[in-house]
Amino acid sequence: MRVKVIAALLVIAIAITWPVSHYQLNAANNKPVHYKNKVIVLMYHHIDGKESEATISPGRFGTQMKLLKENGYHVISTEQLADFMKHKAKVPDNAVVITFDDGYESFDQYAVPILKKYNFTATHFIIGSSSDKQNVQTKHLTWDTMRRLKAEGFSFYSHTYHQHDYASLDKKSHKTGPMLASPIYLKDKGRVETKKEYLARVGADARLMEKRLKTELHNTYQMIAFPYGVFNRTAKQLEKEAGVTLFFTTQPGINKPGSDEVLRLNAGTPTLTGSKFLRMMKRYG
Repeated sequence: MRVKVIAALLVIAIAITWPVSHYQLNAANNKPVHYKNKVIVLMYHHIDGKESEATISPGRFGTQMKLLKENGYHVISTEQLADFMKHKAKVPDNAVVITFDDGYESFDQYAVPILKKYNFTATHFIIGSSSDKQNVQTKHLTWDTMRRLKAEGFSFYSHTYHQHDYASLDKKSHKTGPMLASPIYLKDKGRVETKKEYLARVGADARLMEKRLKTELHNTYQMIAFPYGVFNRTAKQLEKEAGVTLFFTTQPGINKPGSDEVLRLNAGTPTLTGSKFLRMMKRYG
């Protein structure tokens, strides 16, 4: 009888201490594993009560964050993403990164309180000249606000200093294109930029933006989201020479380690209902 009791106790002890797989733990916590060793990156722009093409309401954004939490997604930082992409660092199952482009003040006003509610972090890719000069119709984040938010766990990186615009590519403006990716027409000189002038313009912008980020925020990581998602090998190389190591695109997909180009899903559109948002996540994950 004593032998049976001891044996029963041993079985219980083994059951308690036996290693449990991530899958079992997630199942026990009712959190399904949608994907492993991959990262989905979400892209947003502006948040406002009046929705438009790249603007969603606080309510829509809040619903999406709630759905992430309830469906077992784990929000990580862009710094964790950088280490995952470049050094194959481990990330949790169902890893998600939240990013914003352009530097709108609505990030602080609307997004941050919602993100804090769920203990989420996010990164904002800012236009340096807009934060420096505040010469825009829709107010942008100030450096003081960014310093406060960085201390609270958020991060800020480059959306270029002053290349987030379209410009004429020929004399009669029959053709326009993103400034970062093309030699532009110089009205004062009556001609298109030479290759040397293009290299000088884009290179100087990259160096200035990285300098501003280091001066104001003491950034150690260096990343960029290309304006409009448009770039070429030359622009990418010039950003690399300025120290940038991770490049965010607008191409949809899920990210795996080994690449320096980040795919992003556009979640900041008013056409995306809660159910469509979840279907998008599951489609790529």
